[in-house]
Amino acid sequence: MKILYRFFILFILSYTAYSQGGMKFPEFAKRLEPYFDSELINDLEKKLPQGSNYSIWGWDAGDFSSDGYYDVAFTVKIAAETRRIVQVYMFVDIEGYLTEVSQMSYDYYELPLEIGIIIKQNACFVTKKHRMFDWEIKGFRFDNGTLSLLDEFNTEKIEKYTHESYDNYSKLQKTERYVTTNKNDTKFYTNYLVIPSYSRGRQIFRGYNSEASVENVDFVTKGAYYWKGNDDASYTVKSAYDDEYLYLTMKIRDDVFIPLNCENCNADYVEAWFDVTSYKSGTRFIKKTGEKMIFRTGDDGSSIYSIKIYPGDFLEKRAFVKDVSSSDDLENYQKVAVKKIKAVSNLRDDGYVLKFRIPFALFGFDGAPAHDSKNTEIGCTIVYHDFDNEYRPEEETVLCSSAFDSKNTSTYGSLILIPKDKWYGESENIFTEDIIKNLIDMGF
Repeated sequence: MKILYRFFILFILSYTAYSQGGMKFPEFAKRLEPYFDSELINDLEKKLPQGSNYSIWGWDAGDFSSDGYYDVAFTVKIAAETRRIVQVYMFVDIEGYLTEVSQMSYDYYELPLEIGIIIKQNACFVTKKHRMFDWEIKGFRFDNGTLSLLDEFNTEKIEKYTHESYDNYSKLQKTERYVTTNKNDTKFYTNYLVIPSYSRGRQIFRGYNSEASVENVDFVTKGAYYWKGNDDASYTVKSAYDDEYLYLTMKIRDDVFIPLNCENCNADYVEAWFDVTSYKSGTRFIKKTGEKMIFRTGDDGSSIYSIKIYPGDFLEKRAFVKDVSSSDDLENYQKVAVKKIKAVSNLRDDGYVLKFRIPFALFGFDGAPAHDSKNTEIGCTIVYHDFDNEYRPEEETVLCSSAFDSKNTSTYGSLILIPKDKWYGESENIFTEDIIKNLIDMGF
């Protein structure tokens, strides 16, 4: 997020210095000469709108395909276009040819220059101004034929606050911050991982990440002093769902595994926390009373569920669920659902895999609360309790998928149920049309 914020400031400073007019291709070609051979530049011109009067407003050259060669991205404004729209072109050097990997339409607020291009850190960032105080930055990377959205930074003014949000689709990490616009004082901040949950059996294509990794000290909420790094304790988690169950799979790395040897013994285990409250006014982080905006910084009557899962000992004792608790009294059908929670575990060289399923009925749903057209968000944090010595409980390490406090619903992470035709993030393969054409020609 800090990197994108610096890019944002850099663009704002350069934006004020640029002339309020574009340049024609001959001038653009001269600026490209330090980066590309003249033949490549001539080929580039042939791929732009032929017979149209256009100008180049913003551009940058750099490597956003991670192959060590220069790529280029730029914005084009067609003079005959009366709408406030520019085209963002991205070209990548593929085997010595500048190949178009993307052409996107962006609408601007006042000037075409508000759609800016910066190539840094092997990514191409496109900056857009929506209106005063409202900006977005999207970072793209090209990899083996696929252009993927890496991350996204947004800022907008809400009442007396500026809301900053950062989504990292590569690492599945999200941060949100509210600061006072005048003084830049932070009034609310949260940092968490997003777990996308796709329908069971759905194939996840290249460019989309579905596995969140907990391997950062920011998410070690207890025992950071004793935590020696990823080999000591870390995990990944991914999810799927069907009409009846929510499925979660964890790959846990643990150099010293402590099984549960007695009822009150210390042992390694997993907790899954869920906030399934339907927030009708505001969001998981903000509630509105009339025109007043209030930050949620505690438990305000939310529907919270907690499930403890032990992996067994991989020999005689299988994985099992030990405790299920809720902030609400469970109905009879929910008590029946508790008995349907199942867990299995398998040993690996560097740890183990833990899989468990949870009936949606436990949360009071008739089935999967997924919509056909939009994502459904559930507050969710997965917690791993790691003991390297069962006789030294003070050295326990706790790793969470968010900066977690179970009594504060705003610190919960996110589990998002993705509809069948939607994705978490953006990704496009430039060879898709060619593949489809070849399949059609072959009779498929």
